[in-house]
Amino acid sequence: MTRLEAFGVNGATLLCAAFISVTSFTSAQAVERKNATTIALPPSAVVIDQDDRMSLDDYARANSLSAKAVATRFGATGLVRCGQAVGTGQLVGSNNVVVTAAHVLFAPGGHSRADGATCTFEIEAAGKRQVIELKLDTIKSGCKEPYAEPAIRDWAVAALAAPVVGVRPYTLAAAMTVPSDIVLTSAARSGGVENHSLQRCKAREVTATSPAGLREVAIDCDAEGGTSGAAMVTDTGGFLGVYVGFRSAHPGEAGPFSMSHYNFGLTAEGTMRQAIMEVVSRNQPLSASR
Repeated sequence: MTRLEAFGVNGATLLCAAFISVTSFTSAQAVERKNATTIALPPSAVVIDQDDRMSLDDYARANSLSAKAVATRFGATGLVRCGQAVGTGQLVGSNNVVVTAAHVLFAPGGHSRADGATCTFEIEAAGKRQVIELKLDTIKSGCKEPYAEPAIRDWAVAALAAPVVGVRPYTLAAAMTVPSDIVLTSAARSGGVENHSLQRCKAREVTATSPAGLREVAIDCDAEGGTSGAAMVTDTGGFLGVYVGFRSAHPGEAGPFSMSHYNFGLTAEGTMRQAIMEVVSRNQPLSASR
């Protein structure tokens, strides 16, 4: 049997089934590889070959972009805090609508992680830190028990109590082509540590499809706890989907991309796309003009 893992917030947690038949994967021994440069990473980290995540400034330099261009394209990503959980989320379609993974908002058993408190979206924009509550009664998701449902249902959309000022939300891109180049945008790392990163990587293979119109896609991007809910976007900031988790026979040990060592996300299609458009439509900020 080969271990099936998926990232929760603040570290690795089991998502959906605990095991998957070895017939679906290649031998764990065949792909296991130690890499001294990743020894310090948390055991939940799934690194493909080597850790190629970049800070926003380093990404700008590597791609001959200005800091302003990077902020415009990829600045809609921030932290989602819900109870003790910390994940990544982003504004999509409107500056008051956030998309993330469902398990960032819902605990095992389907209960809200807020536990009587609040869930917030935090982002640096317009020269200040903005912390805005999620309106929990507006949440639309693929499931409310993401630890008991297939991973392809692990997405959520929610409106904010007020719009974020000074940031351009991601626009919905055309359906993701697989294989294709993508950019993974994350705001946190394991332990709830805020650490924004960008990485050019690839959507490699469709690993599942849903009657609801979504696809689960294996990606060769690097990720760890806190990446849950991060956006997969085009190089110009078009929203393609949301990162959910990983499957690996050796999490914490770097290795080549394979069907026993990969991260994965969900495409913004079908019911997820419909939910985004519905939440945007129902929660349009009121205009100050009359």
